[in-house]
Formats: sequence, structure tokens, C-alpha cells
Amino acid sequence: MPVRPSSASGSSNWVFRLGDTLAIRLPRSDDYVADLVNEVRWLPRLAPGLPVAVPDVVAVGQPSGTFPRPWAVVSWVPGDLPLALDGSQQARLAGSLGTFLGSLHAVDTADVPVEPEHWGYRCGEPVTDTIDRWAEHAAAELADLFDPGNVREAWRRVRDVPAATEAACWVHTDLSEENLLAHNDGRLAGVIDFGGVGVGDRSVDLLYAWSIFDAPAREVLRAASGADDATWTRARAWAFVGPGLLTIANYRRTMPARVERLTSMVETIAAEVDIRLR
Repeated sequence: MPVRPSSASGSSNWVFRLGDTLAIRLPRSDDYVADLVNEVRWLPRLAPGLPVAVPDVVAVGQPSGTFPRPWAVVSWVPGDLPLALDGSQQARLAGSLGTFLGSLHAVDTADVPVEPEHWGYRCGEPVTDTIDRWAEHAAAELADLFDPGNVREAWRRVRDVPAATEAACWVHTDLSEENLLAHNDGRLAGVIDFGGVGVGDRSVDLLYAWSIFDAPAREVLRAASGADDATWTRARAWAFVGPGLLTIANYRRTMPARVERLTSMVETIAAEVDIRLR
């Protein structure tokens, strides 16, 4: 089958199309090998319980003199990135994403490690000493964009979160716009990039609500996913620093479109706690 570069190549993997129905994923560095191995191991277990298309692991390649890291061939999931949806399309995406989350979070975790240290920081707590340090670093790095004092005060308010109210469950951990695919009417068509999948707090799968959706659609997602107040508040804390402030600080010159969306996201979150960042 013909091989050609894909315009969908992400920050973790080079992606090539293999014919019309397959894709090749090759980790860009050794740092991303664990994510590929994680995806290859667990995605076949999760896929049968999910209501939309996800990549099917077709083959796994081993390191060689040609390419020094593991790599994989997966099915190509069709659909469009949900980057310019109107209100009704957002509502359909929010509702169908909530249904997807309900299915993912219900997949059996028997015989699977549940300790956060096994899965990485996003399966742990949204507020830790490390994340406090990230917030402080971002406040200083972004002083030309946001008022540092306002950033610190917004985080002080956002980080006041209750304990998780539900048992740990399977979580995708990175449901950003880049990893969701939509039909023309806005309904969720597929979900990709399960490299960060693990068992943890379901709130982490809601963190991009403030990036993807306007306020009415966020409420649709909240209802469709069954998120209670504690889960929603924890999701907001997840969103503000990690994929929010820190990503803006680290990628503001290399990924301007993503940074623009995340800038709007952190400003929206700050406004919910009555803070203007600039």
C-alpha cells in the first residue's frame, strides 16, 4: 500500500497514512515510547465497550537499525477536528462526548493497577505541590501576557477542590480538540491517541470542556457525563494549570493556534472565580 505523510501528525508521534484505511505511528523520541506501548497494550481491552470508533491496533513493529523505537500500525479513524462548530453542533458534540465518557468510565478495571504512580500525574490529584510550582512558573513566564498577581489569585481560588467522590476508573486523560473527531453535524465520530490512558479520577476527562465548548454546551456535557459538582470543580482545576497556563508558556511560539484556544480557556476559568487575568 502507498505510504504518505499525514497532516494529522502530532507532537508525540510522526504519523503516516498507509493506504486509505491505516496509519503508522512512530514515537518522535524515547520520551514517547511508553505512551505508544501503553496504547498498544490497553486499547484492545477498551475498544469493545466504546460507542464510537477508536484506532484498532493492526500490527506492532520492534526497534531496528532502520528505526530505533517500537512503532505501530493502526486503523485510520475518519472525521474532522471540532474546531469551528456552531451552537447546535457544539451541543451535539457535548452530548455524544458525554455518552462516550460514560461508556469509557464504566469499562471494568478488574486486575488493572489503580495506583496513580503507575499511570502518571494526570491519574492522580489535580492539585499537588508540583502543580503549584507549575502555576508559579507560568505566572512568571507569562508576565507579558497576564498579570502575575491575578494568575496567582485565580489559581488560589481554582485549586480549592473537594476530594474525588467516585472510584477510580478508566480515563483517556487527553480529550483535547486534536484527539476528537466529529461528523458534519457535530456528533462525535471517533477518539484517537490513547497513549495517556490509565485508571484515575474521571474529572481529568472533562478538563478540555472550557476549551472546546461555550457555556451552554459545557452544561450539556456536564449533564450527559453525569459529572457531579465535585467532579466538575476538579476538572476545572486540572484545566487551568497543566494544559492551560503551562502549555501556553511552553508552546506560545511553536503552536500558536493551540495557544490561542488555551488562552481563551484559562481566561474563561479565571472569570468563573471572578478574576480578570489582564
